[in-house]
Amino acid sequence: METLRSKRVAETEKRKKAKQGAQSLRANALNGVPSAILLIDSNHKIIFANKMAKELLGDGIVDNDAFLYLRQSNFVTALDKVLTGGKKANDLIRYTTSQDRSFDVTVAAVTSTEPGKEKQRQAMVFFYEVTSLLRTEQMRVDFVANASHELRTPLTSITGFIETLLGPAAEDKAAQDRFLGIMQREADRMIRLIDDLLSLSKIEMSRHVSPDSDVDLNNILQTTATTLSRKAAKRGIEFNLDISENLQNVTADADQITQVMMNLVGNAAKYADQDTRVHISALPTPSNRHMQVTIRDEGPGISPEHLGRLTERFYRVDTARSRKMGGTGLGLAIVKHILLRHSSQLDIKSKIGEGTSFSFKLPIAK
Repeated sequence: METLRSKRVAETEKRKKAKQGAQSLRANALNGVPSAILLIDSNHKIIFANKMAKELLGDGIVDNDAFLYLRQSNFVTALDKVLTGGKKANDLIRYTTSQDRSFDVTVAAVTSTEPGKEKQRQAMVFFYEVTSLLRTEQMRVDFVANASHELRTPLTSITGFIETLLGPAAEDKAAQDRFLGIMQREADRMIRLIDDLLSLSKIEMSRHVSPDSDVDLNNILQTTATTLSRKAAKRGIEFNLDISENLQNVTADADQITQVMMNLVGNAAKYADQDTRVHISALPTPSNRHMQVTIRDEGPGISPEHLGRLTERFYRVDTARSRKMGGTGLGLAIVKHILLRHSSQLDIKSKIGEGTSFSFKLPIAK
C-alpha cells in the first residue's frame, strides 16, 4: 500500500509538473505574439496577459478587473455576452487609447477542457493594431480632397473666363487678350499639377526598388545650375557652387536625383530674397561613405512650426504666394519619396531672417 501511495503521489506530481510546463510553454508562445492578448475569467478578472498586453495596459493588470482598463460600453457589453454564453461568435470592437493608437479588439469565448469545468467560460481578448491603416486611409482621403480642390480652382477660373468671353467680352479685344493670358496660366498650372501627381505615383511604384547605377553627381549639379541660372538671374539670384575636389560618383537614379536638384534649387531661386545667393555644395561625409549635398538660400527663413510639415503633400507655408509662383504643393513630397527610395532623408534647417538649408546624403559608388 505504501508503494502504491508513493506511486500515486509521484504520478500526481508528474502530471502537475507536466501541466505547469504546458502552461509555461503556452505563456511563452503567447508572449512571442506581436499583439496584445488577455484571458479573462467569469468574474471579469484578468488571469493572463502577454507581454504586449502589459506594455499596452500596464504591468500590474493581471488579477485585476478588466473593466478597470477597458471601460468602453461596447467592450463591457461584448465581454458580458461572451462570459454568460449569450454570444458564441467573435465580437469586433474598435478601441482607441489616449495616445491615439487604434485597435480592432476581438472578444471570443474559451471553454475549459479540464474535467468538471466544461461549463466554466472564459474570454480571450485579442488586440489587432490598425493605427497605421487608419492613418493611411485618412491620408488617402485627404490627398483626394486636396487634389480635387487644387484642380477645381483653376478649372473654375477657366470656366468663368470662357463664359465672359462668350458673353459680355465677345467683342472686347483687350479683355479677350487679358483673359486668354490668365486662362493659359491656369491651364499650365493644371498641367504641372497633373505631371507632379503622375511623377509622385511613378516614384511610389518603384519605392522598394533600390537604385544601382553609378552617377556623376558633379554633372547633375552643374547641369541644374546652368538650367536654372537664367530664371534665377531675373530676380538677381546667383548660384555659388562649392564642389569638393574629391567628389566621387554615387549610387543613385540619375533622373530622379536631377529631379530632386531641380526642385530644391528651383525653390531656393523662387523664394529667396532678391539679389542674394543660393549656395550649392557637395562634400564627402567624415566616414567617406556618402556625399552630402546641401542647398542653402539667403531668404526670409521658415518658422519652426512649419518645418515638420514641409514634405506633406499640398502643404504650403504661404499658399497665395506659392500658387502665384506656379507651385503645386507637391515638390517637396516628390523629393522626400525619391530620397526614401535612395535610403536617404531630407534634412531641413532654417533661421528666420537668415535663410533655409536642405541637405541629403547619397552613398559613394563602390
